[in-house]
Amino acid sequence: MLVSPKPGDMITQSQLLEYLFVAPQAGDWLRYRVSIDGKTLLVKKIGFGAEQLHDALHAYFETQTQTAGLVGEPVEAHQVAGGTLIWKMFVDAPDFNDARRDYAFVAGIIKIGDAVFRLGTGPGQPLSAPSQTVQSLVLYGTLPLPDDRPGVVTSSTPQDVQVGGGVVHTVHTTVDFAAHDIGMATGLPQARIETWQTTDVPLGVVAIRSTTNGHVYSVDLTAFGRNAYRSLITEQFDTIPLFPG
Repeated sequence: MLVSPKPGDMITQSQLLEYLFVAPQAGDWLRYRVSIDGKTLLVKKIGFGAEQLHDALHAYFETQTQTAGLVGEPVEAHQVAGGTLIWKMFVDAPDFNDARRDYAFVAGIIKIGDAVFRLGTGPGQPLSAPSQTVQSLVLYGTLPLPDDRPGVVTSSTPQDVQVGGGVVHTVHTTVDFAAHDIGMATGLPQARIETWQTTDVPLGVVAIRSTTNGHVYSVDLTAFGRNAYRSLITEQFDTIPLFPG
């Protein structure tokens, strides 16, 4: 979405996330706190890069997740068994420059403690996960959540947000979505989605709130950087054993 949402506009969740999109470049990183009803569920740091994989350049994002019990520890404390996982996921493109592209995973690596395993065999046999935009891949994970239903913009106003030790100028947008039946006895519940977006950080998303089924799910940016991220998984893909099972 290239123009500012206005009250009364009908937009989808994907269009909302396109607004003020800033393509993450190699070396960019973001740290988000994920919470439910104000209680921290996990903290995740996401770094971006690109590497040669089977003779072609593939963009990746690497996610370090910490459970709530380790939130007070340094994010770099990967030696804590059971608390931190690292995922390095490669996609079918050399960069993340397109906000509207649905990216597919071609390979992945997971690090659990000191153990490293690869997911899949490489670009010739992509992983069986649904293709999604980079915003959805980074913010929501790989679970399929079809949400092309239109919602109604109820407000969109400037708002300053504290991130780390500084202030970021954002646009705070609220969109209400009606319940939607997607068939097979399943559906999407009524939801209110709020975003705080800016062109001052990679990806463009400072915070998201989703209020649905009586709960508030939040993703809040706590720190970010540019041209400073280095992958924590440095092993060559073809030398890593397949994940068991």
